Parts: sequence; C-alpha cells; structure tokens
Amino acid sequence: MKIFGRVVSGFGEGKYFVGLIPYKNKFKELTGFTPYEGTLNIKLKTYFDIDKYDPLEFDGFEIDGKEYFGGKVLLVTLFNKSGKFVDCAIVSPKKTDHSKKTLEIIAPVNLRKFLSLKNLDIVKIIQALK
Repeated sequence: MKIFGRVVSGFGEGKYFVGLIPYKNKFKELTGFTPYEGTLNIKLKTYFDIDKYDPLEFDGFEIDGKEYFGGKVLLVTLFNKSGKFVDCAIVSPKKTDHSKKTLEIIAPVNLRKFLSLKNLDIVKIIQALK
C-alpha cells in the first residue's frame, strides 16, 4: 500500500479521545508506542477501505455510563515531502464524524511539529511490515 494525501485540520477531538486511558493503553498494546495526545488528519482523493489491509481491531469501553466505541488500527509509516518519516498508525473508529476520505493518524510524537507539516502539505503513507 502506498497512498498520498494532504494534511488538513480536524475537529479538535483527537486530543480528547487519544488521551482517554483505555484508548491510550489499547493503542500502546496494538502499536508498540504510547501515542501523542492528538491525531493528524489526512485528506485523500478517494475513499480508504482499511479492511483491505488486515487491520488490528480494538473493542469499545464504558466510562461513567458513557459508551466509547472500538475500531481498527493499521500500522503505517508517514513521510513528509523531504523524506523524513515516522512509524505511526491509522485509526479508524467505528463512530466518527470524518468521511472515508479522511484518515486519522496517531504517532508517538506530534507529527505536525516533528515532520514540519502544515495544512495542505502532501504526505506519503505506506503500510508497515508486521
């Protein structure tokens, strides 16, 4: 898998959800890294079907009577235009306000800062080897 997309602003909810301890622990278990509390959003030209790439699944949970949904994770490597890269993961929650043309990426670092990314920058994403 090799896809290209553009960095876009999200809804500002990634920080909250990735910061929830059950999600943070599950992402660490599935990816091998503790995720930075936030996501990088990548807009694609076409729909992305994560199921084509054998993703890892995670279950939802409940906190104080509020249900949080599970989803899928796919290990990938994200490259900026200079070739600098970070091993990270696409997160595909079962419930999201994003279209299937928008990817949410988690990583052990703030991707915008580490890769010097700004809105509309083009990035390359390849599937990581398991």
